[in-house]
Amino acid sequence: MTYSSPTAVPPAAAAGLTDRELVAVILDGKRAYLNELYRRYQDRVYYKCLGMVRDASQAQDLAHDVFIKVFTNLHKYQGNADLSFWIYAITYNHCVSHLKKAKRLRFDTMEESVDAVDGSQDALHEKLLHDLQLDQLDRLLKRLPREDEVLLTLKYQEAMSVKQIAAILQLSESAVKMRLLRCRERLAKLLNGLSHA
Repeated sequence: MTYSSPTAVPPAAAAGLTDRELVAVILDGKRAYLNELYRRYQDRVYYKCLGMVRDASQAQDLAHDVFIKVFTNLHKYQGNADLSFWIYAITYNHCVSHLKKAKRLRFDTMEESVDAVDGSQDALHEKLLHDLQLDQLDRLLKRLPREDEVLLTLKYQEAMSVKQIAAILQLSESAVKMRLLRCRERLAKLLNGLSHA
């Protein structure tokens, strides 16, 4: 990665702290410990941004913005979820907002009914996803619309729950379930197309 920590080396004592302890120390006024927080998450945040925007320069800018948001909102971290999830939520929210503004991603609001989902068909698509090799899945995801790729990445590569995805994308849980169903259907069609080729 080409960008570096915003300030000097973190205090040596910082490395032995858990994430929760680190946040408590920072909120207690020891701002130098922000460096350790940055050090722990810089690569993960950058690569999450890169995975979403697929442009190194944009990813660096977005990662920088994410850390500004993390640092300025650290007092809002409640400790209810892991710090890593809280930071990932900020990262995904920021990247999704960026992509929406750039008109490269659309999560339109629409009436969606989960009751209409055919459970057996959905279970088949779910099994197909689990049977795919990671490299196959990655190649197929790149052929889907960006919205589908983001949803499936959150669900299957990040192992997030429907509730977590709904919070990040600011959608209802039923909307997320319906969208995931549609994404899996499109992915299954792509996979079937490959197997018959």
